[in-house]
Amino acid sequence: MLQKFRRSLLGIAAATVSLTSLSAHAAQQYKITDIGVLPGGGDTWTYAINDLGAVVGYGSSSEGNRAFLWSGGTLSNLGALPGAFTSAAHDINNAGTVVGSSNSKAVIWQQGSMTELNGLPNASYSHANGINQAGQVIGTSEGQAVVWNQGQIKPLGTLSPGWVSVGLDINDSGNAIGTAYSPFYQAHAMLWHDRTNTELVGLAGSADNGAIALNNTGTVVGYSGAANRDQAVAWENGEAKLLAPVAGGAGGRAYDINDAGQIVGFSDFGPMFHATLWQDGQAYDLNEWLVNGQGWFLDQALSVNASGQIAGVGFIGSQMHGYVLTPVPEPSTFALMGAGLLSLALTRRRLSKVPAHTH
Repeated sequence: MLQKFRRSLLGIAAATVSLTSLSAHAAQQYKITDIGVLPGGGDTWTYAINDLGAVVGYGSSSEGNRAFLWSGGTLSNLGALPGAFTSAAHDINNAGTVVGSSNSKAVIWQQGSMTELNGLPNASYSHANGINQAGQVIGTSEGQAVVWNQGQIKPLGTLSPGWVSVGLDINDSGNAIGTAYSPFYQAHAMLWHDRTNTELVGLAGSADNGAIALNNTGTVVGYSGAANRDQAVAWENGEAKLLAPVAGGAGGRAYDINDAGQIVGFSDFGPMFHATLWQDGQAYDLNEWLVNGQGWFLDQALSVNASGQIAGVGFIGSQMHGYVLTPVPEPSTFALMGAGLLSLALTRRRLSKVPAHTH
C-alpha cells in the first residue's frame, strides 16, 4: 500500500510539473494601462518605452499636436519650440533624455529643458528619431541619416548619389539602422556599422525593405514588401527571416525588439491591424492576452522594454489612445502549481497515517 501511495505521489508531481511547463510556454498575459489624453486633446500616439516604464509620443491638445512624457501615471506636455505649431517625442533612454522634433527641427529634452539640435549646414529640416544609453542620437537632416554625439552632428551617408536616407535607431554599441530611398521612392533597409553602410537584403521577391529597430545583440527588425503588402521580418547576421503574422493575417511590420528577442509590431488584417508579439518563433495577437481592458482594441505594438512592457496604440471607443501593457503572472500557471502542491500535501498527510512495517 505504501508503494501505491508513493507512485501516486510521483504521478501528481510529474503531472504538476508537466502542466506548469506547458502553461509557461504560452504567451504572457498583460494588464493594460491607458496613457490618456492631453488637456483639450482627443487622442495620443506612443513611440517608445524605456526600461523604467516611461513612455513618449505625441497627442492632440488645445495647443495643437504636442510631444508628451508619461511617467508614474502622469501625462505631461513637453511643449514645442517658440513659434512652432507641432512637436513629437520619438524616443527616451533610461536616463530620461528624450529626443524628437518640433516643426522641422530636431530637439532634445534633458532635465525638463528643450534644446534644438543643429542640423547639417544649410539644412531646411532635421528630425531626431532614436537615442541610446550613451546619449548618441540618430536621425535625419536634409535627406541624410545623421548621428549627434555630444552635440556634434555626423552624416552617415546613403547608398547612391541622389538618394536620401533616414536614421531610425541606434544601439549601445553605436550601430545604427534606417532606410535609404531611391529617386523612385523604393525603400532599402540600411545598417551603419564601423563607418560603413550596408544594405540589408529583404525577402525573395521584395521590392521595398525598411529597417526600423535593432537590439544590442545586432538583430534588426522591420519589413519587407512586394505587391503592396508588407511582411514583418528580422535580420540575423544579415539574413532576412519572415515573421509570420498571427493566424488570419496577411502581412505586417515589426517595430521593435528587446535584448531577450521579444519583437512587437502588427499583423495586417486588411482594413484593421492587430497588435502582435513575436516570441520563441510564435506570433501572438495581444488582444487575446489581456486580463483587463474591456472596450479596447489593440491596433499596433510599437515598443518593448527589457522587462517585456509594451507601448502601443489602440482604440477605446472611437478614440485612438496610447497604452502600456505590463506582464502579469499567468493565473493558469499558478492555479496549476497551487493545485499540485495541495495534492502533494494531502497525499503526504495520508502517507503519514500509514503504519510503519515492523520486522
